[in-house]
Amino acid sequence: MNDTHARVLKYMDHSQGGLGGLCVRAGLRALSVPYWLATKGRVGLYNCGLMMSRELDAIVISVGNVTTGGTGKTPLVIWTARHLQQRSIPTAILSRGYGPKGPAGDDTDESLLFRRHVPTVPHLVGKNRYITGQSAIDDHQAECIILDDGFQHLAIGRDLDIVLIDSLMPFGFGHLLPRGLLREPLSCLRRADVIVLTRCDLCPKDRLRDTHRRIRDVCGFRPIVESAHRPVRFYRHLTEESRPLGWVQGSKVFAFSALGNPQAFPRTLDALGAQVVHHQVFRDHHWYDEADLKALARAATDAGAEAVVTTEKDAVKIKAFPEDAPPLYVLAVDFSITQGEELLTEIIEQVVQG
Repeated sequence: MNDTHARVLKYMDHSQGGLGGLCVRAGLRALSVPYWLATKGRVGLYNCGLMMSRELDAIVISVGNVTTGGTGKTPLVIWTARHLQQRSIPTAILSRGYGPKGPAGDDTDESLLFRRHVPTVPHLVGKNRYITGQSAIDDHQAECIILDDGFQHLAIGRDLDIVLIDSLMPFGFGHLLPRGLLREPLSCLRRADVIVLTRCDLCPKDRLRDTHRRIRDVCGFRPIVESAHRPVRFYRHLTEESRPLGWVQGSKVFAFSALGNPQAFPRTLDALGAQVVHHQVFRDHHWYDEADLKALARAATDAGAEAVVTTEKDAVKIKAFPEDAPPLYVLAVDFSITQGEELLTEIIEQVVQG
């Protein structure tokens, strides 16, 4: 089990005070300077034509973000793929394949989710996304390609750049890696065609307005769409047993997750009225082995939990949970556009129709 990520965030957001915290932040800020130089230099090479984007003979839609960690890219990729499927447009998803792989050495948690939710859409994984894109076109007759986490992947031209921003942690503490969570300076948002704010249902309205204002200040009047990850039900792991959301109200639950934004899951459970006795955080994309699951089972039992709860992203990586533990339930979440759905679909339609 790993809480290193949580400790690092405390330094980034200033909750770790004192002289030690100040020194750590100063060191991280110094390390972010060469990162800034490398990032600016790379983008500059593309801007001046010394490095060229290669074009695929297909419509390319990129879904990406400007920070590390989870902003909800996978649900939006699934939403976009479903929309294109409804239009009967042959579509494929391309991923770089970051993060640890499964026991077989090939699957990622994203690939398992794509297989679950859009099983008829080919998903190709590879470091060279031009080559995997060509395979999608040649082998699967793809006419539209979705670049999963493609905003920084400038080597491939795209027809539409969709950038996600997590409304709970919108600008990565205002600093580049490793001082903050930004992959690029915020000025990079000017490359975006449309911005999707995620988890807006969990964000106070005044903070949401501030985020809108900051985006306008950085990149002008780019279209901004709001979305939510809305819980729909619980289901028992590996069974058809389903429970309504109200089932968890007042229940003592032990939660665990391996997400880019570890705060979102317990906030959702709290909003549903659950008594979260503990939330065990793992590193993003963590694959659970037998020792992890036994440790979780013991911890949940010792905490007096009535049930163990995790996310769909985590559940697809678990083949079996210890039988002597409280039952494992999965929170099913539906990604929905809460403001601007017609705008987003219109933008996609314009790109698809050329």
